[in-house]
Amino acid sequence: MAQTNNTPVDGEVIITVPQNFSAAYISVYPPQNGGREITFDKVMSALAAKGVKYNINEELIRSLIERKDFDKEIKAAEADMPVDGKNGTITYKFDKEYVIAPQEDENGFVDYKNLGLIRNIRENDVIAVITPPEQGTDGKDIRGVVMKAAPGKPAPFTVGRGTRLTEDGLSIVAAIDGHVCYRDKTFCVDPTVTISGDVDASVGNIDFLGDVIIKGEVMEGFSVTAGRNITVGGNVTGARIKAGGSITVKKGAINSKLTAHGNISCQFCEYSDISTDSDLNIQNFVICTVYCGGNLTSKSINGGKYTVLGNTEVTYLGTKNYAPTEVTAGDNAMLTEEKNDCLKKISEFETTIERCNQIAEFLTAKRKELKGLPEDKEELLGSAIKTKFASQNSIKQLRKRIANIDESLSEVQKCYVAVKGIAYPGAKVVINDSVKKFEAETPRVKIFLGDDGELVSGTV
Repeated sequence: MAQTNNTPVDGEVIITVPQNFSAAYISVYPPQNGGREITFDKVMSALAAKGVKYNINEELIRSLIERKDFDKEIKAAEADMPVDGKNGTITYKFDKEYVIAPQEDENGFVDYKNLGLIRNIRENDVIAVITPPEQGTDGKDIRGVVMKAAPGKPAPFTVGRGTRLTEDGLSIVAAIDGHVCYRDKTFCVDPTVTISGDVDASVGNIDFLGDVIIKGEVMEGFSVTAGRNITVGGNVTGARIKAGGSITVKKGAINSKLTAHGNISCQFCEYSDISTDSDLNIQNFVICTVYCGGNLTSKSINGGKYTVLGNTEVTYLGTKNYAPTEVTAGDNAMLTEEKNDCLKKISEFETTIERCNQIAEFLTAKRKELKGLPEDKEELLGSAIKTKFASQNSIKQLRKRIANIDESLSEVQKCYVAVKGIAYPGAKVVINDSVKKFEAETPRVKIFLGDDGELVSGTV
């Protein structure tokens, strides 16, 4: 039946809902020609017919109808959209690539021999910090249906050799002491640093916590320091080598300083300073200064001064040209030297105490005479008294050390010096306060202390 212009037309509400049910939009149109008004309940029924039942803005709908704010689209309901989780991250404490260049200290001084080749790291030091992913927050669409949030993804990483993941999974740390390096797309910690060539200006000084292997030579003016062992394939010339473990030089050391807590072995040492707390095995010495806390074994000792706390076995001691060569066996000679040094210091402190007493007596008398002293003289008096007490305390400590030394010196040294070939004139052996000087070429001789504490020369 056709409508006429006067036919009543009811008010109308049109609901628009996107396919993802993220919102609901309503458009309300007014009645015509006396038709029925749109009511709140009718709008709600229309929304329900579309499945909309969550997060409906009822207040807005009521206001719209009351104000008769028709003929425009409004958002009547809105979903709580899910918040996706954040991906995890990993932050490294070291650069994956680093440039070898002269290092500058805090004072701005540039050390051109320190190129930063080694990146030392201690066990349990942090290499990377891991931030775990966030799971996100689920939402609800306008139907009340849960909208799942996408969880964050863990940061990709690999636990390299010499590293480990902490129990909480939040850090990658060093599993050992060593050198941090990046290879095969992961950080590793190596307990050994290997230098394929020489230690020179292209490499710089080496200072490493672990083992160092140098396939070439250590050149003049450079140093190699290791927390464990050092092995040098060539010569060490005009350089400094220091190891917490042992030192092995496949060839020789010339005008160098070698210091180790472990054994030192070398083909030859010339004009060098050698010190070890353990054994020393050098084929040939030429005018060296040596301290050996263990046993010394050598083919020839030609000139120089050698202190060996253990036994010394050498084929040739001294040279045909009578170069001064001294071997001090055992630690008693060193202790005697230390005792003499302590006595000398005691004498110096006693002189200081006497001088302080004179100053104190003079200034104390002046204070009584003048009924006070100038500020600078009071400071001098106080300083003299403090120095006196400090010196007295130092003397007490030194005398205690002397007592310990005397107790050690009372024990007979069991060490010996054995010359399997020839001991030449100019060579001498010191044990305790006894000295054996060789005045002529002496073959196959062994020097040691007898039970009575007297020096004995026997045959090897």
